Amino acid sequence: MKKFILIILLLIISNIYSQNDIKAEKILDKVSFNIDKANNFKIDFSYQIDNNIDQKKNGNIIISNENYVLNFLGVKQICDSKFIYTIVSENKEIVVSEISKENQEIISPTNLLKFYREGYFIKIDKLKRESNFNIQYIKLIPIESKSEISHLFIGINNVTNNIFKVIEIGKNKSKTILKIDNISYDLKIKKDIFVFNKDDYKDYYIEKI
Repeated sequence: MKKFILIILLLIISNIYSQNDIKAEKILDKVSFNIDKANNFKIDFSYQIDNNIDQKKNGNIIISNENYVLNFLGVKQICDSKFIYTIVSENKEIVVSEISKENQEIISPTNLLKFYREGYFIKIDKLKRESNFNIQYIKLIPIESKSEISHLFIGINNVTNNIFKVIEIGKNKSKTILKIDNISYDLKIKKDIFVFNKDDYKDYYIEKI
């Protein structure tokens, strides 16, 4: 009986891995190599919903391991790997939250370039010419059936092996596009860049959730 159960489990695992495209995995391995060898990196990006160019918003983020500083939509986020400090200067408000309480389905900023490594079936998709670059798209389908995401497309620059674009399609037919405008690796950054200093925000209301 135990041998029978073991055989069934092996067949299931084998079937899962067989659904991943080897060519797609090799391309993503090259992307991972660029990310993993870097001590830190900065991403300049644009974000839009449903191809609405008028609603496109720009931002940037500096990442080192599980720490990051994000500037987007007039909001600054500092993450020290334990807490996230969301600073809204316009309202002079700061919200402090624990990372463990964040929504796990949302792609974390620190996983922006490596979220694809687990939880998805991977398939090679179309090769397109965009912004004078050959962009190879790879389709990701969530393994978890309860996910609100139908599938994603990751566009990879064939020359630099960097992520060019991430397109998320929701089960409700929503579409969000994250375009990577520039990536810089191994920057010279201040040691305290990921440290939240309360003294810098003396006039701010701070809420911990």
